[in-house]
Amino acid sequence: MHGRSDATLYVPAVLVDGSAIGALMRAQDWGASPLGDPSTWPPSLTTLVGAMLASHQPAFLVWGRERTLLYNDLYADLLGHRHPAALGRDYLDVWAEIKTALAPLMAQAAAGRPVHSSDIVHVLDRGRGREAAGFSLFYAPIRDAAGGVEGLYGACTAIQGQALGTHRRQETEALLRDNEERQSFLLDLSDTLRLLTSPTDIAEMAARRLGERVGASRVFYAEIDGSLMKVERDYACGVESIVGEHSLAAFGPDLLAAYRDGAVVAVEDVAADPRFSDEARTGLASRQVAAFVDVILFREEQWVGLLAVQSATARVWSRAEENLIREVGERVKAAIERARAETALSESEQHLAAIFAGASVGLSEVSADGRFLRVNTELCRILGRPAEDLLTRNLAEVTDPADSRASQAAIAEAIKTGRSTSLDKRYRRPDGTAIWANSSIKRLDDTDGRLKNLLVVTADLSRRKEAEQRLAESERRLQELNETLELQVSERTAERNLFATIVERTDILVMAVDLDYNILAINKANADEFARIYGVRPTVGDNMLDLLADQPVQQAEVRAGWGRGLAGEEITFVEEFGDPDRARPCYEISFRTLRNAEGERTGCYQFVMDVTARLRSQTELALAQDALRQSQKLEAVGQLTGGVAHDFNNLLTIIRSSVDFLRRHDLPEARKRRYLDAVSDTVERAAKLTGQLLAFARRQALKPEVFDVGQKVRGIADMLDTLTGSRVRVVTEVPIAPCLIRADLSQFETALVNMAVNARDAMNGEGTLTLRVSCGSALPAIRGHAGSQEPFAAVALIDTGTGIPPEQIGRIFDPFFTTKEVGKGTGLGLSQVFGFAKQSGGDVDVRSIPGQGTTFTLYLPEVVAEEQTFADRPQEDGLAPLGTGQRILVVEDNVGVGQFATQILEDLGYRPVWAANAEEALEKLGREGSRFDLVFSDVVMPGMGGVALARDLQTRLPHVPVVLTSGYSHVLAQSDAHGFALLHKPYSAEQLGRILHQVLGLHPRAAAIRAGCA
Repeated sequence: MHGRSDATLYVPAVLVDGSAIGALMRAQDWGASPLGDPSTWPPSLTTLVGAMLASHQPAFLVWGRERTLLYNDLYADLLGHRHPAALGRDYLDVWAEIKTALAPLMAQAAAGRPVHSSDIVHVLDRGRGREAAGFSLFYAPIRDAAGGVEGLYGACTAIQGQALGTHRRQETEALLRDNEERQSFLLDLSDTLRLLTSPTDIAEMAARRLGERVGASRVFYAEIDGSLMKVERDYACGVESIVGEHSLAAFGPDLLAAYRDGAVVAVEDVAADPRFSDEARTGLASRQVAAFVDVILFREEQWVGLLAVQSATARVWSRAEENLIREVGERVKAAIERARAETALSESEQHLAAIFAGASVGLSEVSADGRFLRVNTELCRILGRPAEDLLTRNLAEVTDPADSRASQAAIAEAIKTGRSTSLDKRYRRPDGTAIWANSSIKRLDDTDGRLKNLLVVTADLSRRKEAEQRLAESERRLQELNETLELQVSERTAERNLFATIVERTDILVMAVDLDYNILAINKANADEFARIYGVRPTVGDNMLDLLADQPVQQAEVRAGWGRGLAGEEITFVEEFGDPDRARPCYEISFRTLRNAEGERTGCYQFVMDVTARLRSQTELALAQDALRQSQKLEAVGQLTGGVAHDFNNLLTIIRSSVDFLRRHDLPEARKRRYLDAVSDTVERAAKLTGQLLAFARRQALKPEVFDVGQKVRGIADMLDTLTGSRVRVVTEVPIAPCLIRADLSQFETALVNMAVNARDAMNGEGTLTLRVSCGSALPAIRGHAGSQEPFAAVALIDTGTGIPPEQIGRIFDPFFTTKEVGKGTGLGLSQVFGFAKQSGGDVDVRSIPGQGTTFTLYLPEVVAEEQTFADRPQEDGLAPLGTGQRILVVEDNVGVGQFATQILEDLGYRPVWAANAEEALEKLGREGSRFDLVFSDVVMPGMGGVALARDLQTRLPHVPVVLTSGYSHVLAQSDAHGFALLHKPYSAEQLGRILHQVLGLHPRAAAIRAGCA
């Protein structure tokens, strides 16, 4: 149901009510319900709704065939968690768990008879678990102008206190009596059927007994023969007999499917059941069938029989009735098969083999001295022995010794009198267990009337004996309950007293109040604390708000806090309470709802703990942690900036000194070239240093490709031999199968070299360095980060060096951290390894034992072979190719860099034009861009950036290629996402010339357009 926002919605006067349900009914969208809009409700309904809402007891209305439920506020309390969803729903669906009990009462009222039922007790779930609840119900039929019943008016009163306990005990006794009566009925029926020899007599007797037991209109047992159902006898009370043959197709495909899938099919209302076609409904109505229970009987998964119990009116079948009908069906089937087996055996020896094969009772032919001559499968099952074993034994060997004498007497009587004799006896199975069975013994004579053999029909009585045992157990339990009830009450009282003592002595503050803030219970700790913070001591019976009448601010706080609990909220919160002039601690408060036996809310109670000291400690700890983190951050930044400044000052010293010498006019050519080489080498070292910093920051521009990590490790091993020296033995352990990863090959090789150099230094140039590659490894948890079960390639470098002290393990990946002597390391090698691993989706782990060695393991995600094939990386050796006069638009906001780039391009054979920003570049390009062959732009500039400029040109002037350049780390790390060629700063003239030549060569269309424009 949904609320309606229509301001002109018609609201009957009866709904303009101050109650909560009245407000809920006014907000309800009744247009989608069976009742329709309130403006269309009949006068009788609106009148009754007004009376119901004004009633001072729980009251409700059930209206129409859909049994739409309306109710007042007091009835909503009985509904518990079903409210407010129950409003407007089917009455029987709302009370689904007691539907079988309510439906007969509803049916009587719907027939026009007022119904009053007092002292009804049922187990309900009202939102706090299943519990017993008692009610007194009254239904009054509401008739329309024509005299028909259009609805029911109901009133309900809850049963409380001792009456509910009495009804619980009566209900338990009633259940035991019902079970006893049911078992007695089944045992008596089995005994009666056992005396009958005709299948039709068995079916008729069972139908009559069962029909009278459950109050059915018609009961019959039918046998299934192909597509026909054959009924030979039936029990009919007030309806016509249906003896004869009937087509199964009349039931319809849905019901037939249900028959073949299950053992019991129950229908409460044929007219409303969707499994029936219109034709099937018409056929059942013509036979006066409005509700039924059918028990489907199978033999070895074949449908052979049907026990049908039918009612001429719609009715609800209880679970007990369904179980009873099912058990009667099984007994009828077994009795009929037994009777037929005995009849067939007495009529013709020739049919014995067929009966042996298909009978559902145990059959055996034994000699006069009791030896088994022939047995069937069911007897083997009953006795728990294979046929070949039984054929070597006699009856006495498988009979329980306690029943041996009675068994021999029954055999002697059958031989002497020639009549069938029967006895219940126990058979002994090979595992030592006994099974009860009924054995019917008949003498078999030859054609001359002389004794030939004996026929023994054995029926399994284990279910019957189990039922008798259950009945005896029920009687024993009832007796035990009556004898120990007083002791149980005494023990429960002692338990409650102990619990009260614990609550009174605990330091936790406990108090309970009713809905008017009157104190129902309070322990000493709560009373002491209340007096401490408010200056008044509460006792049971005091009104909490009255106690604080002279403290309006504190009274409002208490009202607000307790008000949430009294409204039904079960919450826990932390809040300050108390008079600031006395004490105002901070408490953790939990509210729970109090309810009576009927589930009505009667108040709430609280558990309270003083958490003032705990919160103060938490605050102080948080402040200390923040200060520590800030100190560590400043220390790390200081170390990083100091290291960068130290290394760059060294590099700048070389460059400045070389430039000073190069300014001398008398400097020999050889020395001039030596200084130029020194400047070039220093620039390369500076670029490498910034690259290592970017790698640690995970901002380097990676060029990932797929390659076999084992193959690359084998290839780099020879180089490591030279790097580590002759006294270090390099060993590789690489799998035969390819192990593919996707990573930047150059950075991968650099990472291996950095780790190998560390290993060499740790071994003082002498020892064994093992490179081991493992495929399909799981990523372990490293440095507090979660691992992964996805496949990783693990490249381990294992040295036999001095190891790393435990106190230094946590710092080895920090930039500029090194334990080497001054001048022997920058402290960035392992930082590069760490950054490369993280940026590639992996990690690096280190395990070390001082004095024995260290293992660095690089984890990189594996990929499948089909994902990508790697290509050879472009070679960057040699001079850059020269241009042929192409026009290059240089966009650079830095004047020095712009002028320098323009000079380089002129020396490379291009015709450059410089623009100081993107806006100026767009103006120079114009609408066609035909003046320029390529745009070479910086990325980070004031105003429009280089990427935005490139994308604009890509859209408007796709024939003009763009090359971007940047030295910013975040740009380099995201270069793959831009889709444009990117030249990293610092760059050389050769690198600039090579990338321009490559990009211009990829745009033949641009050249053609320019040629056309010229």
